[in-house]
Amino acid sequence: MKWQPIYATGLPAIDEQHKTLFASSEQFRETMEAGEGIKTYDLFLEFLRAYAKAHFTYEDECMLARRCPIAARNRREHAGFLQMVDEETRRYDRDGFDRTQAYALLDRVDGWLVSHIGRIDVQLRDSPG
Repeated sequence: MKWQPIYATGLPAIDEQHKTLFASSEQFRETMEAGEGIKTYDLFLEFLRAYAKAHFTYEDECMLARRCPIAARNRREHAGFLQMVDEETRRYDRDGFDRTQAYALLDRVDGWLVSHIGRIDVQLRDSPG
């Protein structure tokens, strides 16, 4: 899945961070298609969690500073993303790598990117501040 200009928030730092997440998801999908997912799934999960914590904190601060009316909803959706990653990490720690589950997570991440960035984050463009 590739980042597209329709996902631009008008804040270069956030857009660059989003591009990193899109690229990471795409790269891991390529790794899965090459049959190598088992070797890096734990790293992908760690990346998602670390990325989300750092990016979400920064983005939430930007929304508050710009008085974005959707800031509270943004925080709730961020919490849901982290919960999704934490649940999959616990499942992975308990049961190990599962190709079907890894693809399911990728599909959820990609869907979340399109939905969340396309509906919520882009509202930063029109926020005062």
